[in-house]
Amino acid sequence: MRARGRARCDAGRTVAVRPLFQLPLPSSPDQAEPDDQALDADQLAVLHRARDTGEAAAVWVRALAGRQANEPHALVLEHAAEAIERASHQEAVPGGDGELTEELRYSLAAGVLLGATRTATLPGLAPGERIPLVAVCALAAAMPGCVLGDLPRELTLLADELHAATTAGRTARAATNEATAG
Repeated sequence: MRARGRARCDAGRTVAVRPLFQLPLPSSPDQAEPDDQALDADQLAVLHRARDTGEAAAVWVRALAGRQANEPHALVLEHAAEAIERASHQEAVPGGDGELTEELRYSLAAGVLLGATRTATLPGLAPGERIPLVAVCALAAAMPGCVLGDLPRELTLLADELHAATTAGRTARAATNEATAG
């Protein structure tokens, strides 16, 4: 596995790559950096979109964590939120290997629905929140792999679906609140 911040170019030499948070979003393609490791405006825009949708999804998952009466379940959801942010931002950087660490894979696995082990309860989720939660985790887990393919096309699709899944989860909770209030 390559060290973070390093990449192999076509010539086989190792070159430094700046992390996404240090990359400016050019307002026009003419402002993109001229070296061979520079990203074009489309790549930068989609990387920023993935980061933003990942952050929004993490905010929603943290809200789920905040509603938990059982602290271990809250911690599992908090770990999932952190993993969503990392996978949609720091791990989805061109020059990376497209792989998630074992810790991130575990935090983003569908087992997040079951919460912590040995609690004799399940996380308190509203009807309709479970599928969006699994979708958010799966979509975030797929994002780093886009650096190995057609980054703009693939990451745009995943970011759009991540946004849709997050919206569906938020909508499910709002619908449940309206049904119980009325």
